[in-house]
Amino acid sequence: MQTPKVRRSSSEAAPLKVSPRPKVIRQLKTTPDSDSPTSSNQTGRVARKERIPAVVSERRSPRGPVTELPKKSPSKVSQLESQVAQLQSNLSEAKEQLSSSETLKQQALQDAEEFRKQVSALTLELDESKKKFEEISGLEKAQAVDAQKISEEKEKEWEARFNALQNHHSADFAALGSAMDEIHRLKSQLEIAARAAPGETKNSEEVVVAHTKSLEEQLEETFSLVEDMKKQLKECQDSEAHARASASETLLQLETARTAVEALQLEGVKSAEAYNALASELEESKGQIKSLEELVGKLKADLRENSSGENGKVDDEMKTFKEQIESLKSEVELLRTAQETAVVERHEEQISSAVQLHSAAELVEQVKSESTRKEADLEAELSAVKSQVAELTASLMDKETELQCVIEENEALNSKMGTATSGQKEFQMEKELKELTEAVADLKANLMDKETEFQNILEENETLKLELKKKETDLGKANRSTLSELDAARTAEREAVAKLESFKDEAERSGKRASRVAEQLGAAQAANVEMEAELRKIKVQSDQWRKAAEVAASMLSDGSLAERNGSVEGKFSPLNNRANGSPGDSDEDALKKRNGNVLKKFGLSWKKNHK
Repeated sequence: MQTPKVRRSSSEAAPLKVSPRPKVIRQLKTTPDSDSPTSSNQTGRVARKERIPAVVSERRSPRGPVTELPKKSPSKVSQLESQVAQLQSNLSEAKEQLSSSETLKQQALQDAEEFRKQVSALTLELDESKKKFEEISGLEKAQAVDAQKISEEKEKEWEARFNALQNHHSADFAALGSAMDEIHRLKSQLEIAARAAPGETKNSEEVVVAHTKSLEEQLEETFSLVEDMKKQLKECQDSEAHARASASETLLQLETARTAVEALQLEGVKSAEAYNALASELEESKGQIKSLEELVGKLKADLRENSSGENGKVDDEMKTFKEQIESLKSEVELLRTAQETAVVERHEEQISSAVQLHSAAELVEQVKSESTRKEADLEAELSAVKSQVAELTASLMDKETELQCVIEENEALNSKMGTATSGQKEFQMEKELKELTEAVADLKANLMDKETEFQNILEENETLKLELKKKETDLGKANRSTLSELDAARTAEREAVAKLESFKDEAERSGKRASRVAEQLGAAQAANVEMEAELRKIKVQSDQWRKAAEVAASMLSDGSLAERNGSVEGKFSPLNNRANGSPGDSDEDALKKRNGNVLKKFGLSWKKNHK
């Protein structure tokens, strides 16, 4: 009954043994079993002999029976080791992903620095364009002020000349009227004198009548000349009115040019305000970028501290970040194309404005040509008037000579008529003649003054013409320079406005991107925190698994030693041998119980760790 148990135990333990010595000992155990039915005494001796080598074999191979228990435990330990290896591989992958993410972040920071440099360069260009525009606007203002002053001075000069001419003409008319009145008075006095002495002075009367007739004819001629002068004055007044109308038209055109310059200045001020607003927005975006960089630095530090976590989500975020960068690049290209189209449109507008300015310049030139033509007409009229004045002066000189002759004849007649007329009449006639001579002298002096005034006016007209020509040339040069500067300023303004609009759009987009990046960074931080918690849990679980495996291994080693000690004591004590029966049954039962206890403890520890 005992032999089959021993054989079964030997067959079960055979594949787990390492050394071949127990097999020999087991074979020795089977030999006395075949001779067992002879006698009980022999069996007892053989059993004692068999027990002794069994103990020796157990002492030689103490780890033989323990191999049955680790049959199940190494599987769990191997699972734990595989999990730990997987975790280590995941950690290495996470580290690699972190390194790649750091490189990508460095590239993103480099791109951000390049963008900053571009923004700083563009801001410098905008500042330079702003300074140039301010200088151009200052020059335009100065030129406009100079043009206003010149036009006002010209208007004042024309008004002063016109008033002087009117005063001269009024004085001439007054002098002519007084001369005519005196002539009529002398004529009446001569008629009275002729009537007073009809018999005595017939010959003298005839002479006086002839002289008076000649004087009347000359007076009629002077009246006709005066009427001609009046007509010429009216024509001069009409020409002056036309000149005033042309001057008013030129003033209106200058006012329109001033309004255009003011509108350009207002546009420049508006563009400067828009530039200031965009500069403030850019500064705000720079502050946001700095804050985002600080957040990125903090996240880098956190990621370096938490480099043992998984970074699959970080890779996804970096991929999304790359996609966003690519989308930003595409948007920048679209903005560039839009900017180019805007530049083309602005260039077309500049061409149209240049055409308008050219048309305005042509109108100004037409007005100038008309003014020069009118000045030429006025000069011709003035020359004609001058010739007429010369003729009048010649006629007046002739009349003066005739009057002197008449005076001499009158003196002779007065000497002849002294007997016939009283001394009072002679005295009155002498007074009247003296008054006439004085009036003629005054008229002569007035005519000489008028001639000198006409010469002065002609000289002033020539000087004014020269000044006008110089000013026209200067204005033409200034207008050309201002037009070129205005074109350059407009181009600079348009480019600056386009750049500012593009910068504004980029700033808005960078703000939106910054908000998105901040959200993504917050999500990444939350994910990192979760990953850290999970990794900590996994570390704790792995530590617990290791501790449990160590405890299980120590328990198994303690159980195997206790089994060996118990088996040795049972084999050497005859009481235990008699009471317990065969050693194979006791070893198997003890091993099963201990294995069950160890598995129960291991399961409890596993459940506690999972809880």
